[in-house]
Amino acid sequence: MTEIAHAELTQKEFRMFCDLIYAEAGISMSDAKYQLVASRLRKRLRHLGLDSYSRYYEYLHKQDRSGEERLKMINSLTTNKTDFFRERYHFDYLRSHVFPELEQQAEASGERKIRIWSAACSTGEEPYSLAMTVLEHFGSLQRSGWDIKILASDVDTDVIAHATQGLYLEDKACEIRPDLLARYFIHTREGSESQYEATADLKQLIAFRRINFMDSPWPVNTGFDVIFCRNVMIYFDEATQDRLVARFADQLLPNAHLFIGHSESIVRGSGVYKPLGKTIYRLNPGQGGRNVPRAQRQADAGVDTGSHVSASRAKVTGVKAIAAKAAGAKAISYVSARPVSAQPVSAASGYAGRFAGQSGVANTARATREKNFSIIVGEIKASGEPCRISTVVGSCIAVCLFDASARIGGMNHFMLPANRSDDRVCASYGVHAMELLINEIMKLGGDRRKLVAKVFGGGNVLRSASTTLDIGGRNAGFALEFLETDCIPVVSKDIGGRNGRQVQFLPHTGQAFIKPVENMDELEAQIIRPKATEKALSLPAEAYGSIELF
Repeated sequence: MTEIAHAELTQKEFRMFCDLIYAEAGISMSDAKYQLVASRLRKRLRHLGLDSYSRYYEYLHKQDRSGEERLKMINSLTTNKTDFFRERYHFDYLRSHVFPELEQQAEASGERKIRIWSAACSTGEEPYSLAMTVLEHFGSLQRSGWDIKILASDVDTDVIAHATQGLYLEDKACEIRPDLLARYFIHTREGSESQYEATADLKQLIAFRRINFMDSPWPVNTGFDVIFCRNVMIYFDEATQDRLVARFADQLLPNAHLFIGHSESIVRGSGVYKPLGKTIYRLNPGQGGRNVPRAQRQADAGVDTGSHVSASRAKVTGVKAIAAKAAGAKAISYVSARPVSAQPVSAASGYAGRFAGQSGVANTARATREKNFSIIVGEIKASGEPCRISTVVGSCIAVCLFDASARIGGMNHFMLPANRSDDRVCASYGVHAMELLINEIMKLGGDRRKLVAKVFGGGNVLRSASTTLDIGGRNAGFALEFLETDCIPVVSKDIGGRNGRQVQFLPHTGQAFIKPVENMDELEAQIIRPKATEKALSLPAEAYGSIELF
């Protein structure tokens, strides 16, 4: 401990870490940041029991295979200073100019939809301030019919976790106007300290996600009417600033607005943005990647009634045939389209129904026998037409989502919550598979706010890893936490245990059916997972499309 406390950061080591944080997060560290880097990284040395900064640097490159420590390094070096309604004139401008203009556009187009991005949201004060501004102007969104969402992102996972809770101590909450504080926060006590928690009305407007500005592409597939990126570019060099404002332009809808910090400016992007004063900019006509009117983009895109996102169609026929064989001749066939009789899941019962021999919903199965789809790890399927989607899961998870009003649903199949060593969008991992499935359902006309879920899998079927890794438990826990965070009710589930499961889902009715599958260990460990891993590592991000976060 004494050696760690006296570890000295040499100038060579300082430059090594400056280069690393620049490569990872685009943050440019001047010599004036020497003491900050030394003191904050010393805490990481102490935590890992390392006696020098060089050994920590080596640890990041050779031993941090999951990338978790690299995230902690970024978290420790990023500065997170923010306040509620910081630079209040920006929020006033939203209510006096931006929102009225969007209301006028809605009168002409009939589309009451607004998307706002709070980029580099820190501990959440900015997106919650935006949410209060939205509700103060538009009132109840449910009654007014407006579809408004705020994406709040940051590179620091610690501050995102804090922001998601929406919990603030009294000295921070006092920055909020008293009437707004009373309307949108609940006063509680934690020991002797007063604290305030954001209400559900605020939280449901905001989707918190980790996004690194240095990633390409960003995992976002929507256009924004407003982007707030304030007091962030001061940490970047000019080249990084120029790239960032250009990429923001590609995410902005025609005539949309970009708000930056009071000490920042857009000098070299004057042809792309029009300055409106007080660090408020508007996208110039014909600029950006989304300057086709919103209605025209939707018409050009068309409606795909059976949108199918696949990790790969090549070389999977054999895997599906083996899966069918392992499940037994009377189970769902992944080769033929033969109907299967089953007992449906009861939404009220809270558990999944079981396959029931030759009785049950044979008529429903016959009605859909002409359209059958089977998916494996790394694939999703969504549809608004009568069909049946099937898969086999062991420790993996299959999540079925359904919008009863639109009668549109879909299923995914993922093997792990996330791959922290690779940021590419890949449906083999739950963090992407969930958003990709939601996105496909929305493309078909489903409403994210009306989705309900049924969750299957997460079995303890891998004997070699069951006692240490609990892969199935981690997968199930991730799925349930994701759905809770996104306010998607889980109406039924069948998770855990020691058996695999065949899952069958009718996306046009929301019915789901399952049948136990024994001896999943060999099937999953030797065939399904290696094939999914191979696809996940070999395919570029473009193969999976992008994610619309809300």
